[in-house]
Amino acid sequence: MKWISEQTPSLERVALVEGGRVIEYHERMRDEIRVGTLLQAKVDRLHPTLEAAFLIATDGTPLYLPINETLETLYRYPEVPTIGQAVQVGQTVLVQVVKEGAAPKQHKVTQNITYGGRFLVYFPYGRRIRFSRKLDLVAQQQLSRVIQVEEEEGILYRTEAAQAATSSLQVELTQLRARHHQMLQQTTITQDESLILQEAKRLSHVEEAIVTNRSEKERLEQMGLRVERPVVKGRLPVMEQVDRAIEKALEKVVWLDGGAYLLIEEVETMTVIDINSGKTVSVKEQKRTFDQINEAAAVEIMRQLRLRNISGMIAVDFLRGSSKGQTRVTQLLKERAAHESKQIEVYGFTKMGLCELTRQRHGKSLSERSFNQGKPSRIAVHRQLEPRLMEMATYAEAAVVRAPLDLLSPLLLQESPLELFLIEGETGILFTGTKEDCDNFVKRQ
Repeated sequence: MKWISEQTPSLERVALVEGGRVIEYHERMRDEIRVGTLLQAKVDRLHPTLEAAFLIATDGTPLYLPINETLETLYRYPEVPTIGQAVQVGQTVLVQVVKEGAAPKQHKVTQNITYGGRFLVYFPYGRRIRFSRKLDLVAQQQLSRVIQVEEEEGILYRTEAAQAATSSLQVELTQLRARHHQMLQQTTITQDESLILQEAKRLSHVEEAIVTNRSEKERLEQMGLRVERPVVKGRLPVMEQVDRAIEKALEKVVWLDGGAYLLIEEVETMTVIDINSGKTVSVKEQKRTFDQINEAAAVEIMRQLRLRNISGMIAVDFLRGSSKGQTRVTQLLKERAAHESKQIEVYGFTKMGLCELTRQRHGKSLSERSFNQGKPSRIAVHRQLEPRLMEMATYAEAAVVRAPLDLLSPLLLQESPLELFLIEGETGILFTGTKEDCDNFVKRQ
């Protein structure tokens, strides 16, 4: 398996590919506030009853800082100060998002910043040493003598730290400290690290990556991955395959070999998946045929759940095969679930013949990210525009772009590979050429 990373002016996109197929996909706007995002924010008001402070980020985003997430509480532990003792109105603080808010709730933030590395997690204000639960007491005692930290600092040793050289641990700690000092100088919304670095740490068995960014290449190589950085104009050719996979993943119908298909319906409370035989029907051995379709469908369902990041309650209406076939399908789902990075519980078949399972929630699904009240979302607009602009930059000077102007990121307008002429409307690229040609095209509209 390998990670493929692409960065555009406004977007970061990462895909995990196995056997030529995209099995996992992640994306984020570079100016998007998510868990782990670092912000400089000003204390707007205190709420003594809630024992919390309400903050305003530099871009105007409201934030919520409870008393137990302030540095003053950390320093005074086990005593708990009042919110007025912890922060003051007008004070500017560096905070990190620990929970994404959904209107009308604000994002929850903390002053106890963390920076993750391959072997260590660094807490500039953590004040204590911690260890992964997988490290035994002997390993913990050995590691506790390896490196020294300042009194106000804290670190957590990851499981892989037990196999690392002392010099590697020292180098990583120095890098994490430097990253913190750099973040203190930032005045805008900042992601602690790129999306591919976050995901590469999560799946340790992935050994390869293809990137376009030099710093990403260096960081991934330090993590032990084999990294390829092609020198190409425009986009990575392999990302076209990812685009096609994502386009199909936004459709409700998923075709199986032989003509059978899945129908995936995401609603607010749950996801319902219906298996249809299509043209794959054998009258003489109907149940055997249905069992074969169900087994193929079970494998594809697990891939689609991961690719689309579908979570919560899931009900699957398999074809009415044999009782032994149901047992095999249940076992197959459980075997596949055991290899997933997100927890999946398979509960089996109900009396109505529906197979029930749940998948751990981690952010929004691909469909939820792509649509907002039935219209393309901000991230979907940029996903459609920016890769095409990168391709066109190899032969054009400017482009006429039609899009909902209120959704366009300032980063796209500042860092676009082409000079843009903007028109309000449904997303699309209307014309490319020289600046003069594009200007004349707009005047004729």
